[in-house]
Amino acid sequence: MKELIGEDMDYSKIASKILAGVGTQDNVGSLTHCMTRLRFVLKDDSKADDDLIADLEGVVAVKRQGGQYQVIIGNEVAKVYDEINKVGAFSDAGNSNVKKEKQNIFSTIIEFIAGCMSPLFPALIGSGLVKVVLLILGPSIFKLITDTSDTYIILNALSDATFYFLPILVAATAAQRLKTNMYMAMTIAAFLVYPGLITLLGGDKATHLFNVFPVVHASYASSLLPAMLSTLLLKHVDISVDKVTPEWAKNFFKPLATLFITGLLALVILAPAGAILGDWLMVAVDTLHTYVPWLTIPLLAAFMPFIVMTGMHWAFLPTTIMALSNPNIGFDMLLLPAMFASNIAQAGAVFGVALKSKSTEVRGMAIPAGISALLAGVTEPALYGVSLKNKKVLYAQMLAGGAAGLIAGIFSLKSFAMATPSLLSILQFIAPKDGNNFIIACIVFVVSFVGSLVGAYFLIKPNTVAASTSDHDVISEAELTVRNPIEGNVIALSDVEDATFASGVLGKGYAVEPSEGVVKAPFSGTVELMMNSYHAVGLKSDSGIELLIHVGIDTVELAGKYFTPKVKQGDQIKLGDTLLTFDIKAIKAAGYPIVTPIIVTNTDDFSEVKIGELGDKLLLETMIEFKK
Repeated sequence: MKELIGEDMDYSKIASKILAGVGTQDNVGSLTHCMTRLRFVLKDDSKADDDLIADLEGVVAVKRQGGQYQVIIGNEVAKVYDEINKVGAFSDAGNSNVKKEKQNIFSTIIEFIAGCMSPLFPALIGSGLVKVVLLILGPSIFKLITDTSDTYIILNALSDATFYFLPILVAATAAQRLKTNMYMAMTIAAFLVYPGLITLLGGDKATHLFNVFPVVHASYASSLLPAMLSTLLLKHVDISVDKVTPEWAKNFFKPLATLFITGLLALVILAPAGAILGDWLMVAVDTLHTYVPWLTIPLLAAFMPFIVMTGMHWAFLPTTIMALSNPNIGFDMLLLPAMFASNIAQAGAVFGVALKSKSTEVRGMAIPAGISALLAGVTEPALYGVSLKNKKVLYAQMLAGGAAGLIAGIFSLKSFAMATPSLLSILQFIAPKDGNNFIIACIVFVVSFVGSLVGAYFLIKPNTVAASTSDHDVISEAELTVRNPIEGNVIALSDVEDATFASGVLGKGYAVEPSEGVVKAPFSGTVELMMNSYHAVGLKSDSGIELLIHVGIDTVELAGKYFTPKVKQGDQIKLGDTLLTFDIKAIKAAGYPIVTPIIVTNTDDFSEVKIGELGDKLLLETMIEFKK
């Protein structure tokens, strides 16, 4: 097999010989390149000397196809392209006018939130299951410990700590995704949940900053948006402060100014946004509940995941507690019934995923998340670990929760105790004088659980929910592995209908027939090359693996259409980061095969490159293993 271009080769000489072989620069109409080949459009194809170019050192092969004269180079094609452009000044006009597809804002937000929460999944699961143990041992079930005992208080602290300090944890993961200082982000989040500040903002007296700026009274413990928004603000403040700070003052003035500006703006403007929205939401829901109570509960139940996500459910608690403690009322028929329908629906949906999935990794994530939601009403693991990773799972739980909420609304389901709604706390729906209330609660449970389980089971495909990416996953990369970056049917590289890829001349690998138009990072490392046409990306892992992911065959001709990059050349990436998305149906409709070769371009650096089994594969399943 002919050697590819090496680092010690003279790219300018190779470029000049190729130009001479195609009939000099005067015969070149235009020139582009993809990840492996130069693509000439020649004025006169007959002037090109195939044998001369094919025999050049560093040239793998020559191919004439679709009106293009293709010179296959391999990994160093961009450097040869640059040298040819120095001689001929050829421009890639086709790519310069590419318009990116508009991103779905909702999808982008959900993806960002899920990405921030995925690393926290083990902590959320552990805390949720500790709460289950506490419910079983405590006064609700076996009454082995009282809620005033030392053991109960200690276990309760262990189960609540993750959720109480969630803003700090979320700030850390958000900082990693936004590539800003993690410790500054955590400091600002810690400031928002600082006990002294919470006490100040929990009092009756109005609070002002510098006796001028009013500070909204709210508690930011357990909430997500303040931490995420303040971290986003931190990134931009840090960049701005860095630009105006002289070098000699960066060590002391930059951290001072960044922390001061971000912290105070977060407290006065960003963090209260959730509380203010919560107040507006409560007013809207109360108004709706006054006029159409039967409709309010299903709406609240269906959208409860997003309400809890923002922390706005806390806005309903004062009204709920007042209703429960009022001797003339003594029950809540708004928040707790809606949360009951929603919590059980989230449990059912993830159990549906566990039943449908073929991956033991996914089931190992979904089952404990379902137990946590079902028995303790702790839904964060289910929401962030499973539902937000697949819209159809989320839709199933929203529909089932809404349907169960409709039953609760029509029959005026009431909760007579303040507890997080779950299977173990279903006794809160036992009415002192109305036995039908508990029967209605049982019906709500069945509709919510069974409906979401069946809905999720039939709506999703067996391979659509990938396991979460945790810090452990990243650490395990020291074993030299490549995870599967695209979900779908894996085929042998030799079965690809393109001789260059199929021959293995570019390196060992495999190909995927994608079922979803998303490319994820198969390891942590660097984006070495992102094509202007976005159809292909070259990566280098922290452990030295060089990988080419080439979406489709000849898709460079689409000039970026139907592709949306999420990273750029030079970006640092972590395992599981989204690299790009693409429209499978549109690419196929345009006449291009969508099969995607995934090739290790520095195969010779390893003594062994072992490709995994063929067939349907999930995102981030281990597919290539190496030995040096």
